[in-house]
Amino acid sequence: MCYFNIGRKGAVNVSFRATILEVLTSDEKKKKFTLLLSGAELHPSGGGQPGDSGTLWGEDFRFHIDDTEKRDGGVAVTGKAERGSPSPGMEVKGEADLERHRLLSRMHTGEHILSRALEKAHPGLRVFKVAVDSVETSVYLTWEGELCWDMLFEAEKEGNRIVAGDLPVETVLLSKEEAEKLPGIKGNWGRIADETIRVVRIPGFDTIACSGSHVSSTGEVGDLFVTGYRGTAPDWEIKFTVNGAEMRREYSETARRLVRRIGCRLNQVENVFISLQEENTALGKMLERAAQFFELPITGYECGEYSIGICVLPGFSREMVAAPARKWSEAHPDAVCILLLPEQDGKNGSFLLYRGKSISRDFSLFLKETHAISGRGGGRADWLNGVSPVMSPEVWIDAVKEYMNRRP
Repeated sequence: MCYFNIGRKGAVNVSFRATILEVLTSDEKKKKFTLLLSGAELHPSGGGQPGDSGTLWGEDFRFHIDDTEKRDGGVAVTGKAERGSPSPGMEVKGEADLERHRLLSRMHTGEHILSRALEKAHPGLRVFKVAVDSVETSVYLTWEGELCWDMLFEAEKEGNRIVAGDLPVETVLLSKEEAEKLPGIKGNWGRIADETIRVVRIPGFDTIACSGSHVSSTGEVGDLFVTGYRGTAPDWEIKFTVNGAEMRREYSETARRLVRRIGCRLNQVENVFISLQEENTALGKMLERAAQFFELPITGYECGEYSIGICVLPGFSREMVAAPARKWSEAHPDAVCILLLPEQDGKNGSFLLYRGKSISRDFSLFLKETHAISGRGGGRADWLNGVSPVMSPEVWIDAVKEYMNRRP
Protein backbone atom coordinates (compact mmCIF):
# COMPACT_ATOMS: atom_id res chain seq x y z
CA MET A 1 0.00 0.00 0.00
CA CYS A 2 1.33 3.44 -0.90
CA TYR A 3 0.05 6.81 0.40
CA PHE A 4 0.83 10.13 -1.25
CA ASN A 5 -0.67 13.57 -1.83
CA ILE A 6 -0.28 15.41 -5.11
CA GLY A 7 -1.65 18.83 -4.20
CA ARG A 8 0.96 21.56 -4.76
CA LYS A 9 -0.09 24.53 -2.70
CA GLY A 10 2.00 27.51 -3.68
CA ALA A 11 3.89 25.45 -6.27
CA VAL A 12 5.83 27.02 -9.09
CA ASN A 13 6.59 25.42 -12.44
CA VAL A 14 9.30 22.74 -12.18
CA SER A 15 11.10 21.57 -15.32
CA PHE A 16 11.79 17.95 -16.23
CA ARG A 17 13.80 16.10 -18.88
CA ALA A 18 12.15 13.76 -21.36
CA THR A 19 12.81 11.87 -24.58
CA ILE A 20 10.58 11.86 -27.66
CA LEU A 21 10.17 8.14 -28.31
CA GLU A 22 7.88 8.42 -31.33
CA VAL A 23 5.94 10.94 -33.38
CA LEU A 24 2.50 9.30 -33.31
CA THR A 25 0.65 11.76 -35.56
CA SER A 26 1.81 14.77 -37.52
CA ASP A 27 0.34 17.63 -39.52
CA GLU A 28 3.35 19.51 -40.84
CA LYS A 29 1.21 22.18 -42.46
CA LYS A 30 -0.52 23.14 -39.20
CA LYS A 31 2.54 22.13 -37.09
CA LYS A 32 0.35 19.89 -34.93
CA PHE A 33 1.77 16.66 -33.52
CA THR A 34 1.14 13.88 -31.04
CA LEU A 35 4.36 12.76 -29.35
CA LEU A 36 5.10 9.71 -27.22
CA LEU A 37 7.39 10.75 -24.33
CA SER A 38 9.31 8.96 -21.63
CA GLY A 39 10.35 10.67 -18.44
CA ALA A 40 7.76 13.44 -18.66
CA GLU A 41 6.29 14.54 -15.32
CA LEU A 42 2.83 15.23 -16.71
CA HIS A 43 -0.52 14.07 -15.38
CA PRO A 44 -2.52 12.22 -18.07
CA SER A 45 -6.24 12.60 -18.65
CA GLY A 46 -8.49 10.34 -16.62
CA GLY A 47 -11.46 10.30 -14.30
CA GLY A 48 -13.21 12.93 -16.39
CA GLN A 49 -10.29 15.33 -16.09
CA PRO A 50 -8.24 16.60 -19.06
CA GLY A 51 -4.51 15.95 -19.05
CA ASP A 52 -1.83 18.49 -18.23
CA SER A 53 -0.89 21.25 -20.61
CA GLY A 54 2.56 22.82 -20.67
CA THR A 55 5.68 23.35 -22.75
CA LEU A 56 8.55 21.31 -24.23
CA TRP A 57 11.74 22.89 -25.52
CA GLY A 58 15.12 21.92 -26.89
CA GLU A 59 17.70 23.12 -29.38
CA ASP A 60 15.79 25.03 -32.09
CA PHE A 61 12.60 23.44 -30.81
CA ARG A 62 9.61 24.67 -28.78
CA PHE A 63 6.31 22.83 -28.38
CA HIS A 64 3.06 23.86 -26.64
CA ILE A 65 1.25 20.92 -24.99
CA ASP A 66 -2.55 21.08 -25.16
CA ASP A 67 -3.33 17.69 -23.58
CA THR A 68 -1.66 14.61 -22.13
CA GLU A 69 -2.85 11.01 -22.10
CA LYS A 70 -1.48 7.71 -20.87
CA ARG A 71 -0.02 5.29 -23.44
CA ASP A 72 1.98 2.08 -23.25
CA GLY A 73 5.62 3.00 -22.72
CA GLY A 74 5.03 6.62 -21.61
CA VAL A 75 2.63 9.51 -22.08
CA ALA A 76 1.36 11.01 -25.32
CA VAL A 77 1.18 14.78 -25.61
CA THR A 78 -0.84 16.60 -28.27
CA GLY A 79 -0.05 20.15 -29.27
CA LYS A 80 1.62 22.55 -31.67
CA ALA A 81 5.25 23.10 -32.55
CA GLU A 82 5.98 26.82 -32.18
CA ARG A 83 9.55 26.39 -33.43
CA GLY A 84 11.19 23.50 -35.24
CA SER A 85 9.80 19.99 -35.67
CA PRO A 86 9.94 16.96 -33.33
CA SER A 87 11.79 13.77 -34.19
CA PRO A 88 12.25 10.38 -32.46
CA GLY A 89 15.17 10.33 -30.03
CA MET A 90 15.11 14.09 -29.44
CA GLU A 91 16.01 15.07 -25.86
CA VAL A 92 13.84 17.88 -24.50
CA LYS A 93 13.10 19.77 -21.33
CA GLY A 94 9.58 20.52 -20.28
CA GLU A 95 7.27 21.82 -17.62
CA ALA A 96 3.59 21.46 -16.85
CA ASP A 97 1.34 24.48 -16.45
CA LEU A 98 1.06 24.02 -12.68
CA GLU A 99 -1.42 26.86 -12.28
CA ARG A 100 -3.88 25.07 -14.57
CA HIS A 101 -2.97 21.70 -13.01
CA ARG A 102 -3.76 23.04 -9.56
CA LEU A 103 -7.05 24.58 -10.67
CA LEU A 104 -8.12 21.26 -12.23
CA SER A 105 -7.11 19.50 -9.00
CA ARG A 106 -9.26 21.92 -6.97
CA MET A 107 -12.17 21.38 -9.37
CA HIS A 108 -11.83 17.59 -9.25
CA THR A 109 -11.72 17.43 -5.46
CA GLY A 110 -14.64 19.86 -5.34
CA GLU A 111 -16.57 17.52 -7.63
CA HIS A 112 -15.98 14.60 -5.27
CA ILE A 113 -17.26 16.66 -2.34
CA LEU A 114 -20.34 18.03 -4.09
CA SER A 115 -21.25 14.67 -5.66
CA ARG A 116 -20.97 12.79 -2.38
CA ALA A 117 -23.01 15.47 -0.57
CA LEU A 118 -25.82 14.96 -3.08
CA GLU A 119 -25.63 11.16 -2.99
CA LYS A 120 -25.65 11.04 0.82
CA ALA A 121 -28.65 13.36 1.09
CA HIS A 122 -30.71 11.63 -1.62
CA PRO A 123 -30.56 7.81 -1.67
CA GLY A 124 -30.96 6.57 -5.23
CA LEU A 125 -29.22 9.57 -6.77
CA ARG A 126 -26.09 8.41 -8.60
CA VAL A 127 -23.30 10.36 -10.27
CA PHE A 128 -22.09 8.42 -13.32
CA LYS A 129 -19.86 10.84 -15.25
CA VAL A 130 -17.97 14.11 -14.78
CA ALA A 131 -16.29 16.59 -17.10
CA VAL A 132 -13.73 18.53 -15.10
CA ASP A 133 -12.87 21.94 -16.54
CA SER A 134 -10.81 24.89 -15.36
CA VAL A 135 -13.77 27.29 -15.68
CA GLU A 136 -16.93 25.27 -15.02
CA THR A 137 -17.18 21.56 -14.21
CA SER A 138 -20.14 19.38 -15.23
CA VAL A 139 -21.54 16.54 -13.12
CA TYR A 140 -23.87 14.05 -14.82
CA LEU A 141 -26.23 12.07 -12.61
CA THR A 142 -29.31 9.90 -12.63
CA TRP A 143 -32.21 10.76 -10.34
CA GLU A 144 -35.78 9.57 -10.79
CA GLY A 145 -37.11 12.54 -8.86
CA GLU A 146 -37.28 16.19 -9.86
CA LEU A 147 -33.95 17.90 -9.30
CA CYS A 148 -34.42 21.38 -7.82
CA TRP A 149 -32.45 24.34 -6.51
CA ASP A 150 -33.24 23.48 -2.88
CA MET A 151 -31.39 20.16 -3.29
CA LEU A 152 -28.42 21.89 -4.91
CA PHE A 153 -28.29 24.69 -2.33
CA GLU A 154 -28.18 22.11 0.49
CA ALA A 155 -25.44 20.13 -1.29
CA GLU A 156 -23.49 23.33 -1.89
CA LYS A 157 -23.83 24.26 1.80
CA GLU A 158 -22.71 20.79 2.95
CA GLY A 159 -19.85 20.81 0.44
CA ASN A 160 -18.55 24.14 1.71
CA ARG A 161 -18.78 22.80 5.27
CA ILE A 162 -16.43 19.98 4.25
CA VAL A 163 -14.13 22.50 2.55
CA ALA A 164 -14.06 24.69 5.67
CA GLY A 165 -13.14 21.64 7.75
CA ASP A 166 -9.80 21.42 5.87
CA LEU A 167 -9.91 17.61 5.90
CA PRO A 168 -7.01 15.62 4.42
CA VAL A 169 -7.38 14.30 0.88
CA GLU A 170 -5.41 11.08 0.56
CA THR A 171 -4.50 9.30 -2.67
CA VAL A 172 -3.82 5.61 -2.08
CA LEU A 173 -2.40 3.01 -4.48
CA LEU A 174 -4.03 -0.38 -3.93
CA SER A 175 -4.47 -3.61 -5.81
CA LYS A 176 -7.86 -3.94 -7.45
CA GLU A 177 -8.75 -6.71 -5.00
CA GLU A 178 -7.84 -4.52 -2.00
CA ALA A 179 -9.69 -1.48 -3.40
CA GLU A 180 -12.93 -3.37 -3.96
CA LYS A 181 -12.99 -4.42 -0.27
CA LEU A 182 -12.83 -0.85 1.09
CA PRO A 183 -16.08 0.07 2.93
CA GLY A 184 -18.29 2.42 0.92
CA ILE A 185 -15.90 2.74 -2.03
CA LYS A 186 -17.29 3.96 -5.34
CA GLY A 187 -15.83 2.84 -8.63
CA ASN A 188 -16.81 1.94 -12.17
CA TRP A 189 -15.12 -1.43 -11.94
CA GLY A 190 -16.20 -2.53 -15.40
CA ARG A 191 -14.12 0.27 -16.94
CA ILE A 192 -11.03 -0.18 -14.73
CA ALA A 193 -8.51 -2.48 -16.40
CA ASP A 194 -5.40 -1.69 -14.30
CA GLU A 195 -4.43 -4.02 -11.49
CA THR A 196 -3.18 -1.10 -9.41
CA ILE A 197 -5.97 1.31 -8.49
CA ARG A 198 -5.68 4.94 -7.39
CA VAL A 199 -8.14 5.49 -4.56
CA VAL A 200 -8.91 9.04 -3.41
CA ARG A 201 -10.42 9.41 0.03
CA ILE A 202 -11.52 12.09 2.42
CA PRO A 203 -11.57 10.16 5.71
CA GLY A 204 -15.06 9.85 7.12
CA PHE A 205 -16.69 11.41 4.06
CA ASP A 206 -15.78 9.90 0.68
CA THR A 207 -13.81 7.02 -0.86
CA ILE A 208 -13.64 6.59 -4.62
CA ALA A 209 -11.45 4.98 -7.29
CA CYS A 210 -10.25 7.90 -9.41
CA SER A 211 -7.31 8.56 -11.73
CA GLY A 212 -7.60 12.36 -11.63
CA SER A 213 -5.42 14.79 -9.71
CA HIS A 214 -6.47 16.27 -6.37
CA VAL A 215 -5.41 18.78 -3.75
CA SER A 216 -3.93 17.64 -0.44
CA SER A 217 -6.70 19.00 1.80
CA THR A 218 -10.29 20.13 1.31
CA GLY A 219 -9.40 23.65 2.48
CA GLU A 220 -7.52 24.17 -0.80
CA VAL A 221 -10.64 23.61 -2.95
CA GLY A 222 -12.09 27.10 -2.62
CA ASP A 223 -15.71 28.24 -2.54
CA LEU A 224 -18.08 25.71 -4.16
CA PHE A 225 -20.79 27.46 -6.17
CA VAL A 226 -23.43 25.72 -8.30
CA THR A 227 -24.01 27.82 -11.42
CA GLY A 228 -26.89 25.87 -12.97
CA TYR A 229 -28.52 22.59 -13.87
CA ARG A 230 -30.59 21.13 -16.69
CA GLY A 231 -32.26 17.92 -17.81
CA THR A 232 -35.33 15.84 -17.07
CA ALA A 233 -35.72 12.75 -14.92
CA PRO A 234 -33.76 10.58 -14.76
CA ASP A 235 -30.89 12.31 -16.60
CA TRP A 236 -29.50 15.54 -15.12
CA GLU A 237 -26.44 17.76 -15.51
CA ILE A 238 -25.11 20.12 -12.83
CA LYS A 239 -22.49 22.82 -13.38
CA PHE A 240 -20.34 24.36 -10.66
CA THR A 241 -17.16 26.30 -10.02
CA VAL A 242 -14.70 26.60 -7.13
CA ASN A 243 -14.43 30.37 -7.58
CA GLY A 244 -17.62 31.03 -5.64
CA ALA A 245 -16.67 34.41 -4.18
CA GLU A 246 -16.34 35.94 -7.63
CA MET A 247 -19.47 34.24 -8.95
CA ARG A 248 -21.56 35.24 -5.92
CA ARG A 249 -20.66 38.87 -6.51
CA GLU A 250 -21.57 38.62 -10.19
CA TYR A 251 -24.89 36.88 -9.50
CA SER A 252 -25.67 39.39 -6.73
CA GLU A 253 -25.09 42.35 -9.04
CA THR A 254 -27.26 40.77 -11.75
CA ALA A 255 -30.04 40.00 -9.25
CA ARG A 256 -30.05 43.59 -7.95
CA ARG A 257 -30.32 44.97 -11.48
CA LEU A 258 -33.17 42.57 -12.20
CA VAL A 259 -35.05 43.46 -9.01
CA ARG A 260 -34.76 47.15 -9.87
CA ARG A 261 -36.06 46.59 -13.41
CA ILE A 262 -38.96 44.35 -12.34
CA GLY A 263 -39.86 46.49 -9.32
CA CYS A 264 -40.43 43.76 -6.78
CA ARG A 265 -38.74 42.26 -3.73
CA LEU A 266 -35.91 39.78 -4.31
CA ASN A 267 -37.90 36.83 -2.93
CA GLN A 268 -40.71 37.62 -5.39
CA VAL A 269 -38.61 37.56 -8.56
CA GLU A 270 -39.11 33.85 -9.27
CA ASN A 271 -42.90 34.03 -8.88
CA VAL A 272 -43.09 37.15 -11.04
CA PHE A 273 -41.02 35.44 -13.73
CA ILE A 274 -43.19 32.28 -13.63
CA SER A 275 -46.30 34.43 -13.93
CA LEU A 276 -44.86 36.25 -16.95
CA GLN A 277 -43.93 32.93 -18.55
CA GLU A 278 -47.47 31.67 -18.12
CA GLU A 279 -48.89 34.89 -19.57
CA ASN A 280 -46.49 34.69 -22.52
CA THR A 281 -47.44 31.06 -23.21
CA ALA A 282 -51.15 31.91 -23.07
CA LEU A 283 -50.62 34.89 -25.39
CA GLY A 284 -48.66 32.75 -27.83
CA LYS A 285 -51.45 30.18 -27.97
CA MET A 286 -54.04 32.92 -28.47
CA LEU A 287 -52.04 34.44 -31.33
CA GLU A 288 -51.60 31.01 -32.89
CA ARG A 289 -55.38 30.50 -32.86
CA ALA A 290 -56.03 34.02 -34.15
CA ALA A 291 -53.44 33.65 -36.91
CA GLN A 292 -55.68 31.15 -38.67
CA PHE A 293 -58.02 34.04 -39.53
CA PHE A 294 -55.32 36.40 -40.82
CA GLU A 295 -55.04 37.19 -44.52
CA LEU A 296 -51.56 38.13 -45.61
CA PRO A 297 -50.97 40.95 -48.15
CA ILE A 298 -49.15 38.65 -50.56
CA THR A 299 -48.21 40.01 -53.99
CA GLY A 300 -48.18 37.47 -56.79
CA TYR A 301 -45.79 37.29 -59.78
CA GLU A 302 -46.49 35.02 -62.75
CA CYS A 303 -43.49 33.02 -63.93
CA GLY A 304 -44.89 30.81 -66.68
CA GLU A 305 -45.96 27.44 -65.32
CA TYR A 306 -45.69 28.62 -61.72
CA SER A 307 -46.02 31.85 -59.74
CA ILE A 308 -44.26 33.45 -56.79
CA GLY A 309 -46.16 35.04 -53.93
CA ILE A 310 -44.13 37.28 -51.64
CA CYS A 311 -44.87 39.40 -48.58
CA VAL A 312 -42.67 41.60 -46.37
CA LEU A 313 -43.87 41.93 -42.75
CA PRO A 314 -41.46 43.91 -40.51
CA GLY A 315 -41.67 43.10 -36.82
CA PHE A 316 -43.73 39.91 -37.22
CA SER A 317 -42.53 36.54 -35.91
CA ARG A 318 -42.58 33.30 -37.85
CA GLU A 319 -45.01 31.83 -35.32
CA MET A 320 -47.54 34.59 -36.02
CA VAL A 321 -47.59 34.15 -39.81
CA ALA A 322 -46.89 30.45 -40.31
CA ALA A 323 -50.56 29.34 -40.22
CA PRO A 324 -51.90 31.90 -42.74
CA ALA A 325 -48.85 31.30 -44.97
CA ARG A 326 -49.59 27.57 -45.06
CA LYS A 327 -53.24 28.35 -45.77
CA TRP A 328 -52.25 30.60 -48.70
CA SER A 329 -49.88 27.97 -50.07
CA GLU A 330 -52.57 25.29 -49.94
CA ALA A 331 -54.91 27.60 -51.88
CA HIS A 332 -52.22 28.25 -54.52
CA PRO A 333 -50.71 24.83 -55.32
CA ASP A 334 -48.81 26.19 -58.35
CA ALA A 335 -47.01 28.94 -56.38
CA VAL A 336 -43.92 29.39 -54.24
CA CYS A 337 -44.83 31.46 -51.16
CA ILE A 338 -42.11 33.62 -49.55
CA LEU A 339 -42.54 35.60 -46.32
CA LEU A 340 -39.77 38.01 -45.29
CA LEU A 341 -39.79 39.23 -41.68
CA PRO A 342 -37.17 41.99 -41.32
CA GLU A 343 -35.84 43.17 -37.97
CA GLN A 344 -35.67 46.86 -37.08
CA ASP A 345 -32.52 47.47 -39.13
CA GLY A 346 -34.30 46.13 -42.20
CA LYS A 347 -31.16 44.26 -43.26
CA ASN A 348 -31.58 41.08 -41.28
CA GLY A 349 -34.55 38.95 -40.48
CA SER A 350 -36.36 35.63 -40.66
CA PHE A 351 -38.04 33.97 -43.61
CA LEU A 352 -40.56 31.29 -44.47
CA LEU A 353 -40.84 29.55 -47.84
CA TYR A 354 -43.62 27.19 -48.92
CA ARG A 355 -43.73 25.26 -52.18
CA GLY A 356 -47.17 24.52 -53.63
CA LYS A 357 -48.23 20.89 -54.05
CA SER A 358 -48.30 21.12 -57.86
CA ILE A 359 -44.63 22.13 -58.02
CA SER A 360 -42.26 19.15 -58.16
CA ARG A 361 -39.00 21.06 -57.55
CA ASP A 362 -37.21 19.89 -54.38
CA PHE A 363 -36.28 22.97 -52.26
CA SER A 364 -34.25 21.07 -49.63
CA LEU A 365 -30.98 22.32 -51.22
CA PHE A 366 -32.20 25.86 -51.90
CA LEU A 367 -30.35 27.48 -48.98
CA LYS A 368 -27.14 25.57 -49.63
CA GLU A 369 -27.03 26.28 -53.36
CA THR A 370 -28.40 29.85 -53.44
CA HIS A 371 -25.61 32.18 -52.30
CA ALA A 372 -27.38 35.45 -53.14
CA ILE A 373 -29.58 35.31 -50.02
CA SER A 374 -26.94 33.90 -47.58
CA GLY A 375 -29.74 32.07 -45.79
CA ARG A 376 -29.33 29.72 -42.85
CA GLY A 377 -32.02 27.35 -41.67
CA GLY A 378 -33.70 24.09 -42.52
CA GLY A 379 -36.93 22.37 -43.44
CA ARG A 380 -38.10 19.90 -46.07
CA ALA A 381 -38.42 19.65 -49.84
CA ASP A 382 -41.62 21.74 -49.71
CA TRP A 383 -41.00 24.01 -46.71
CA LEU A 384 -38.09 26.10 -45.37
CA ASN A 385 -37.52 28.52 -42.52
CA GLY A 386 -34.49 30.34 -41.15
CA VAL A 387 -32.67 33.65 -41.08
CA SER A 388 -31.03 35.79 -43.76
CA PRO A 389 -29.27 39.16 -44.01
CA VAL A 390 -31.13 39.75 -47.30
CA MET A 391 -34.67 41.14 -46.97
CA SER A 392 -35.06 42.42 -50.53
CA PRO A 393 -38.10 40.86 -52.30
CA GLU A 394 -36.43 41.34 -55.69
CA VAL A 395 -33.37 39.33 -54.67
CA TRP A 396 -35.53 36.49 -53.33
CA ILE A 397 -37.70 36.41 -56.44
CA ASP A 398 -34.62 36.22 -58.68
CA ALA A 399 -33.13 33.51 -56.45
CA VAL A 400 -36.27 31.36 -56.67
CA LYS A 401 -36.48 31.83 -60.44
CA GLU A 402 -32.83 30.86 -60.89
CA TYR A 403 -33.28 27.78 -58.66
CA MET A 404 -36.44 26.69 -60.47
CA ASN A 405 -34.67 26.94 -63.84
CA ARG A 406 -31.77 24.72 -62.83
CA ARG A 407 -31.69 21.13 -63.86
CA PRO A 408 -32.83 18.85 -61.04
